[in-house]
Amino acid sequence: MLTIIDIATIKRTLPTVGKGLDKYIKIMDEFRKCDVSQDLEFQRTYKGFYRMRQRTPEFYKCYFDYMEAHKSSNITFSNVLSFLYESTSRIESSFSSKMLATINPEMPVWDVNVLSNLSIHPPRSYHKERLKATIDTYSVLLGWYTMYTETQNAREVIGVFDTIYPGTKITNVKKIDLALWSLGERKSIMKQV
Repeated sequence: MLTIIDIATIKRTLPTVGKGLDKYIKIMDEFRKCDVSQDLEFQRTYKGFYRMRQRTPEFYKCYFDYMEAHKSSNITFSNVLSFLYESTSRIESSFSSKMLATINPEMPVWDVNVLSNLSIHPPRSYHKERLKATIDTYSVLLGWYTMYTETQNAREVIGVFDTIYPGTKITNVKKIDLALWSLGERKSIMKQV
């Protein structure tokens, strides 16, 4: 089944992402121009936009060093997630996806509200094979985006986005991501077809 997004609701909620959209565009503009492992202003903007809080300085160093080293690589969610797990002993599904989506903006972001709205259930913290289950869950999310972007509903959502934010140079995946994010936890506006 494919989830369809209610267009009338998107028209109401998308205007709320404007301030965040400006930050996202700044991040993407600066990403290729600076050394993200050293640029504290980039890191501050990135951490603020993606709500990266309460991590150790060692975590941030590891994260941004890896991002810089792989900014021109063809890495996968599994690569980032596994590296962070091996380096920090933490399964950082959301932050792994955010790094990946910064390196490759055609990739979706793991967000708890987006997953909830799409009825995709992340593995529990006590799952025996949580690392593999997390990778599998991201594959489900990626599969949804792959199918959804080909639908008429996706074209309508992108059209609404382009009307509200004309001339914005971001990927269609990010436009859909921001549309889904703008909904928060509003399952009632999502339909399964």
